[in-house]
Amino acid sequence: MKKQILVVLFAAAAAAQAPDARERATQAAAGLGRLLMELLGQEMARGGYEGAVRACSEVAQTVTEEFAHERGLEIRRVTLRARNPKDQPDEWEAAKLRAWEKEFKPGVPPAEIFEVVQENGRRYARYLKPILVQPMCLGCHGPRDRISEEVLRVIDERYPRDYATGYRAGDLRGAFSVTIRLDGK
Repeated sequence: MKKQILVVLFAAAAAAQAPDARERATQAAAGLGRLLMELLGQEMARGGYEGAVRACSEVAQTVTEEFAHERGLEIRRVTLRARNPKDQPDEWEAAKLRAWEKEFKPGVPPAEIFEVVQENGRRYARYLKPILVQPMCLGCHGPRDRISEEVLRVIDERYPRDYATGYRAGDLRGAFSVTIRLDGK
């Protein structure tokens, strides 16, 4: 009987954490998106699209890791067509991205996803916010024949296995993925 009460109390506590985790995840994805766009804008002003590629390869991952650490959660950008191998999705993310792609209508963002999942004996809040290709993204992510030779050279040097070109404005690029552990640190 005591064990059943503990299980019910634990389940109730975890369920109560979910709305707070959803809000944290939503705010984190929006905040990181703003921060990275600001960084990208600054680098483009300084060095054009070549500067933007350098910033993405040298700075964006570090900024993302620091952002996550400050908030006590995991956050990253993921995509099925990665430029940076660190942006490869895990199994859960890949399944959600594939489902979005099946139903995708250009220019219409898919619905954000929030789920509480059990992974390796622990409970996590998982959240995905879609990233759509913006017109400014096309200088690095558009069709290869429309990307400048200088930018292609930088991309090819830094990312020899790049799959992140060929997009049009409004296409689904990937997602911000947030993971928050619900059952303690």
